[in-house]
Amino acid sequence: MRFAGAIDIGGTAVKLGIVDEDGRIIRRERVPTSPEGEPVALLDAIFTSLQPMMDTAKKEKNQVSGIGVSVAGFLDPERLGMIHNANLMALREFPLRRALEKRFSLECPLEVDSNAAVVAEFKHGAGRGSTRLLGVTLGTGLGGGVIIDGELLRYTGECAGDIGHIIVDRNGRLCTCGARGCLEAMVNVAAVSERGGGRTVREIITSAREGDQIALKALAETGWWLGLGLASLSPLFSPDTIAVGGGISAAGELLLASTRESYRTHARPEFRDGTQVIGSTFEGWEGLVGAASQFLNPLA
Repeated sequence: MRFAGAIDIGGTAVKLGIVDEDGRIIRRERVPTSPEGEPVALLDAIFTSLQPMMDTAKKEKNQVSGIGVSVAGFLDPERLGMIHNANLMALREFPLRRALEKRFSLECPLEVDSNAAVVAEFKHGAGRGSTRLLGVTLGTGLGGGVIIDGELLRYTGECAGDIGHIIVDRNGRLCTCGARGCLEAMVNVAAVSERGGGRTVREIITSAREGDQIALKALAETGWWLGLGLASLSPLFSPDTIAVGGGISAAGELLLASTRESYRTHARPEFRDGTQVIGSTFEGWEGLVGAASQFLNPLA
């Protein structure tokens, strides 16, 4: 059995782990990120947490191919570092790949986090068998990746573009990008927290499962905005499947039921009738699986 280390760097947390070739996460951990923090301190935290996992895997005589890295934001054409992300300014223009490879003495190729997430769904999760797959991840921001006929769509920042910044409400929340009413601003963790009375997303999901009406309404309203945004994106990518991932997707049907209802309300007939909207298999850890896939299950 082959294994790979994996790092998924987001605006709120870095997820770390060891993944096998079947897409199973064998070990995992998370460390916090600071949008304005020093890159060196973040690298120290990553190394301190991941290296013991790597050492254990090697002691068990497993073949560890390298460390795949998923990072939020646009990458440069050589995929050596992140060049833009309003939610993670600390790593902007930082030579991330070289810095990680120096620490770990292993190959550490970078991939855009939204690409990694959609690859995980395509290879091991909800998007298996899809011909035109759109994957979106809801967290600190909203990212999206697209796979068409088995190939990743890359045309802006080494990904499908900043799809979270389509504007769905001109009077909506102010986005970190500086615009108002972006899809991201309407469905991210900050928006969910506001609707849920200032609680964390995890607390809101737990309360909603217990029947809390404010929490249920917060997730339903978020799903409504998400469905509207997905309906707006569908004419661009013509997906047969849309996989919804990221930490907020842990809400499952409490989020997805209203997402589908809104999607059916707003989408053109060919998408309303021909596109399925489904939840992620990985409950927020898809970026880790997709990062490792660079070694274990790369797209043809």
